[in-house]
Amino acid sequence: MRHNWRFTCAATGAQAKKNMLRETIEHHRRGRLEEAEKGYREELAANPDSGEALRGLSAVRRLRGDLAESAELIRRAHELAPEQPKLLLMLGSIELESGNIEASRDAYERALAIDPNLAGAHTALGHIAMMKGDAKLAEQYFRTALRVNEDPQALSGLGSLALDSGDDENALKYLARASDLAPNDPGIAFALGRGFAKRGMNAFAEQAFRNALRLKPGLPHANNALGQLLIHDKRAAEAEPYYRALRGARGFELLAELGLGDAARMQEKYEEAIEAYQRALALKPDHENCFEALLWSIGKLGRGEEVMALLGERITRFPEQHRWRATRARIHEANGRHADAAADWQDLRDRDPQNVEANVELVRARERNGEFEIAEELAEATVRMAASDPNLTLVRVRTRMRHGDNAGARELLSTINLRKASKDVVRVCQNLSGQLHDRAGETAEAVRDFRDSQAGLPGMLPKLESLPPEAAAAEVAGDGSDWAEAPILLVGVPGSGVERIAALLSDQSEVILLRDRIQGIREDGFDTAMVAVPEGDIPAEMIAEQREAYLAPLRARGIEAGRPLVDWIPRFDAHHMIYAQRLLPGTRIIVVDRDARDCLLNWLAFGWLPYAGLNDFDACTGWLARAVAHVRFVAEHAKLPCLVVNAEQVLADPAGAGAELARFVGLDSLEAGVMARRVDNGPGGLPTRFADGYWKTYAETLADAFASLPEAENSAS
Repeated sequence: MRHNWRFTCAATGAQAKKNMLRETIEHHRRGRLEEAEKGYREELAANPDSGEALRGLSAVRRLRGDLAESAELIRRAHELAPEQPKLLLMLGSIELESGNIEASRDAYERALAIDPNLAGAHTALGHIAMMKGDAKLAEQYFRTALRVNEDPQALSGLGSLALDSGDDENALKYLARASDLAPNDPGIAFALGRGFAKRGMNAFAEQAFRNALRLKPGLPHANNALGQLLIHDKRAAEAEPYYRALRGARGFELLAELGLGDAARMQEKYEEAIEAYQRALALKPDHENCFEALLWSIGKLGRGEEVMALLGERITRFPEQHRWRATRARIHEANGRHADAAADWQDLRDRDPQNVEANVELVRARERNGEFEIAEELAEATVRMAASDPNLTLVRVRTRMRHGDNAGARELLSTINLRKASKDVVRVCQNLSGQLHDRAGETAEAVRDFRDSQAGLPGMLPKLESLPPEAAAAEVAGDGSDWAEAPILLVGVPGSGVERIAALLSDQSEVILLRDRIQGIREDGFDTAMVAVPEGDIPAEMIAEQREAYLAPLRARGIEAGRPLVDWIPRFDAHHMIYAQRLLPGTRIIVVDRDARDCLLNWLAFGWLPYAGLNDFDACTGWLARAVAHVRFVAEHAKLPCLVVNAEQVLADPAGAGAELARFVGLDSLEAGVMARRVDNGPGGLPTRFADGYWKTYAETLADAFASLPEAENSAS
């Protein structure tokens, strides 16, 4: 029998090709994409119409990120087998991933034209409808898919629709069932995580998001969601890697930078936060929340000028974003620049005359700026649109009080609903009520309202130890030489008027007035824990260390020597005198004093500094008695130049009664300016103090408290 060698060779060649294709498919299955691609291309070179090779190479190119060639290969496969709807499903999926929404929809619709029972096509069209914002059409597609079979993707789609509509309970039911059917689907795991997060089940949400990332490492939606969850849970350091993984992910660049900024900000890494927010704004310049976070971060570094510069640039660039002009106005207000604040509120009101906030805040800014007649006129004009606004009502109350219409002020004040008002508004109402009772001679009622207005305020008063021994007070510096950089200290108790003297001195261009200790502490011997000053000789190293501790923060602020430097020490203790006397010789001290009973009454009626609320009347009265003793100890025992002044007398006649104070700080004379006038005028132009001796009006009402204070004859007069 003769053997047909040609037939045998052909059969052998065909088998070899089949074996090569099977090997290529195995490479593909095992994830060896480079070998798989090479095999598919060799197959197509030999057999351009190989449907299996076309489908396989399309899948490999898709995995390798080449969506364009992947789609081209599937189109070719469909041309060769137009009766196979699954090829159109593959094409639709690739087009969708490429962002070609209309081409994707066309592919799915053509697949349904071949086979109307393709659940996957209905589901995909449902997701496209969701992307287009047509929830009703999306639900129809998903439910049609479910009539064909229990498709997990359709269930996931219905779950997502339910989440978006607020139906969290049903959303979780759909998503949990979808997860049961497709436990290895990363998209469904992510959607389930969304459902858990929406219900506040954060531990389950975190587990679901991590599962999605396990199934598909780098899944952008899951990285972003997990990062947000960790930020919400105050685990900023853990969130960082997930936001870093978003960098380079198409469509997630902005979210990556925002997330990195938030993570850095929560960890107080403000420079890193600033850089991230700046990168985010480069991507989306009009992003309001990002800009706000940038401002906040810069502000935390104390770079106030940079904040204002950025706000100015922002307002110019995006004039339609009104919130930034309002933000700048509030910063102006906080810094006492009321005219600038009024200008911003006026601009906002001109742009939108019906903006209630702008109208009310313009009234308040005009009042703060001392433009009382304009504020009064604006307030009455604004009543029509903001009659229930308590801040507007308070301006009108103060106007009546300024005009002496106490009955009208009391009636108007009674219209404010204190149950709905903020705590700050309630305090102002209580204080104004106290002032109205005072004007009526109703001292008991006035004291009640004054006390109520300060109840609950921060009361971080320094703990005052016993007075230093007189022997310690008598000690002076070892070599008797003065320190060239020695400051002038300004001290006084609440209600003494020390803030008025501080304002007067700050009005003098030749003087540097330091008032930064009001808001916080400066790391030196006048603010930190008491420095233990040794008896006898003091080591030179200690002297140098303490002087450097005093000067370093001033140098950091750019404060240069050459002008008299007055340092207001609001948390004063007589031991500070010993510290200055022995370590900073040459220091001078200005003591602001008055009758302790007037101090208590003024503190009660008008308050003092932000941290020094008279919130516990008996305890604060006892503290004031000790504070007065400490201040007067300095005047009586200091071996340093010391001047005792009465604020009422000095401010009434700066050139005459203030002449000695002027000489003490090295000036020819003193002249009251903007700061002194501002301190002497409260909101609405109402008084900020009672005159010396006014305590007598309350002698009976406050008899017990007055009796516990130091004798009046020890005070300055």
